Amino acid sequence: MIQNILKVGDRIELKRLAVAGRIDGVEGRLYNSQLLDFVDERNINISVPIESGHLVPLEVGGRFEFRFITTNGIYVCKGEITNRFKQNNMYFLAAKLISDLVKDQRRQYFRLEKSRPLNYHKLIEEEKKIIVALATNKFDDDIDRRNMMVRLKTIEPEQNEGSMVNISGGGIKFYSNEELAKGDFIRITLLLDDADAAPYDLFAKIIASESLPDRALKNSHRAEFINMSKEVREKIVRYIFNEERKQRQKDTGM
Repeated sequence: MIQNILKVGDRIELKRLAVAGRIDGVEGRLYNSQLLDFVDERNINISVPIESGHLVPLEVGGRFEFRFITTNGIYVCKGEITNRFKQNNMYFLAAKLISDLVKDQRRQYFRLEKSRPLNYHKLIEEEKKIIVALATNKFDDDIDRRNMMVRLKTIEPEQNEGSMVNISGGGIKFYSNEELAKGDFIRITLLLDDADAAPYDLFAKIIASESLPDRALKNSHRAEFINMSKEVREKIVRYIFNEERKQRQKDTGM
C-alpha cells in the first residue's frame, strides 16, 4: 500500500511530462506541492502549487512526474491531474498515480539551501595518512583501527571560519575568506541543528572554488564528502528531508 511509503505532509516535486508538439516551453518546469490526503491506492489529493505568492492551478488532464520527498527517501512515479476543487476556502488538486512508485537511489544528492556557520581546516599529513589507512583497511586489527580513530579526534589544527550555503548527503557548498584549490582535502566541523548534542566531524575534497570579491566572505567552495559512514550520511539526508518538510509547512501555513 502506498500509505506504507508515503505520508500526509510529504513534499512533492511535479515535473511536466513532455507532450509531442508542445511549444510553450514548460517541459521540465518544476512545481512544488504537498500530499494532503489519500483517496485510495491510486488517487490522492495534493496542494495547488504556489509561485511568488500566487496559486498555479495545473490543468486537468496534465501529466507529470511526481517526486515524493519522504523521510525514507525520494519516490518517483508518473501521475495525472484529474480534478481541481475548493473546500473550506482552500484549493486542492486531485491526482491519479498511473505508474508504480520507484525509489530514487540518488536521494543523497538532494540539496538543502541553508546558511549555517562552520569551522574547517586543510588536512595535515598525519590526518591524510590515517584517512587513507581507514578507507583502504590498511590497519593491523580492530585495536589499531580504533587507535587511529581516537588519534583523529585529538588532532586540532588552527581552524578557519566559514558559512554553509547548501548541503546534501554527498557534499557541501560554503563560503570562506581562505583560498582553497581543487583537490585540497579539508576537515569540517558543522552543527546542523542547534538541538544536536555534538557537531558533525566531516572530511571532504574540494571539487571547485571561485573568488567572490563583492562578498564579505570572498571565496566560494564546493566539496564532496569522503570516508563518510552510511550512518552519518543517512542522518544528514534525514535532516535535509525534515527541514524541507518544515519549510513547506511554513510556506503553505499548514
